[in-house]
Amino acid sequence: MGRIDTTDEVRSASHDLADRAVDAGLRAVDSLDRAVSSAQDTGQRLAAQTSELSNNLQKVAKNFSNAVDKSVAEQPMTTLGMAVAAGFILGAIWKS
Repeated sequence: MGRIDTTDEVRSASHDLADRAVDAGLRAVDSLDRAVSSAQDTGQRLAAQTSELSNNLQKVAKNFSNAVDKSVAEQPMTTLGMAVAAGFILGAIWKS
């Protein structure tokens, strides 16, 4: 009878081990699903923010272009002086 009990104990331990392995696998899959979902959400938010930033930069560039055009038309010498000064500053920064 001792042999039957031992066989049953081994079988029971084997089933317990298999159940624990399955549970651990399911927990790992759940963790991966949450990580993928979180990464997708982050990617979507980043894409939306990038799109908004792009739109804002386009608006700023258009406003700057309009301001430069107006400045060139109304005060050409002042605009030229500012361009020379900006070039001088950028050149000094570039050298250092």
